Amino acid sequence: MASAWVRPVPETFDQAIVGKHGRVPQVALARRQHSEYVSRLVEAGFDVETIPADDRLPDCVFVEDTAVLVGSRGIMTRPGAPARRPEVESVAALLGDHFPLTSIVAPGTLDGGDVMMMGDTMYVGRSQRTNESGIEQLAELVSDQGMRLVPVDVAGVLHLKSGVLPVDAETVVVTPGTVDEDLLDGLRIVHEEETERHMFSALPLGDTVLVTSNAPLTARRVESLGRPVVPIDVSEILAADGGLTCLSIIQR
Repeated sequence: MASAWVRPVPETFDQAIVGKHGRVPQVALARRQHSEYVSRLVEAGFDVETIPADDRLPDCVFVEDTAVLVGSRGIMTRPGAPARRPEVESVAALLGDHFPLTSIVAPGTLDGGDVMMMGDTMYVGRSQRTNESGIEQLAELVSDQGMRLVPVDVAGVLHLKSGVLPVDAETVVVTPGTVDEDLLDGLRIVHEEETERHMFSALPLGDTVLVTSNAPLTARRVESLGRPVVPIDVSEILAADGGLTCLSIIQR
């Protein structure tokens, strides 16, 4: 059975780091939306484990940024935003019960939202939150896993997976202008609808794809490929520059 680790919305979520595309999120609504998200994971057959929220850490719901799972090991990140670095310790305490752990160390920074694995290729965003040292350390840590690592410069969005969303093993939805698409050679690319720019997010869940409900035209493009979609409203997560992938750490 696939496993997923999630972290609930803290009471202080309205103090989360919000980027240029965001607004102050509503905490109560965000909690309801997050609960629905977790229900969708359970319905898809995931064994979901919850890491307690911490009100001292407003962004802690974005748990994906704290760890990268590769094979049977866990790599704890060093988030690019200094205020988010304390999130890692409590996640490591739980993941350490399941995986041997290693860590990105200074001066490296790495956010899990910048890591996208497609088959035997790991794409890593060079972004506002992930630097060259972080990428080099990650490459060394996975060098024995038979994976090809491809650094990708990210523009205009927070993370690689803010602009490039996997919807199956060979297909990604790309927000035009956020990455050099030549680096995604071999992948099937679907473009986000221009009128829905920065509104689409996706998370493959077995035979279906969980998608944001406020980007129906882009979702229709995914569905036209034969991938059934399940819309979900996560407006308050999007408000804080989040998406569907960043709400969980998944081991398939």
